[in-house]
Amino acid sequence: MLDLAAWHAEPLAQDKAEARLARLGTATAWAERLEALRLRLMLGLPATMQREVLMAEADNDLQRAAVELISGQVMLARRMKGAWDGLDAAEKRLAHHLPGPDYLALLRRHAILRTLPLFDQPKAMRPLKELLAIAAATSRLEGMKRPDYAGDQRDTLG
Repeated sequence: MLDLAAWHAEPLAQDKAEARLARLGTATAWAERLEALRLRLMLGLPATMQREVLMAEADNDLQRAAVELISGQVMLARRMKGAWDGLDAAEKRLAHHLPGPDYLALLRRHAILRTLPLFDQPKAMRPLKELLAIAAATSRLEGMKRPDYAGDQRDTLG
């Protein structure tokens, strides 16, 4: 079974990802089809239909969470808008399935990565270590900005 608390979006060299995808061919086993989805997303190939089919054919919440988690992680590694849709859904599905320490590790990682700037156009995939560094730097820079209270409805003095 797939470790759903792990990071599944470490970049692969394009030639290795293409070769692995070619070896999978028309996979029929669930794990192989999930791996093919991951590789297609990494390579920037169309994967919407494969994702939808896997979600529809999933036997349980853990399989649905795996599809959402892997899709979201790859999108996040490519810093694409929409990554949090899948990751948030996966978090909710996994809340009652992962052991406490694993679930907390997943939540902590996601909390740090939430500050990553996301874009309409995908960027080059980055390893988790770099994404965490970018998120930490972004968080520090955000903390240095002076808050704008002009539009804050709670501001009773301005």
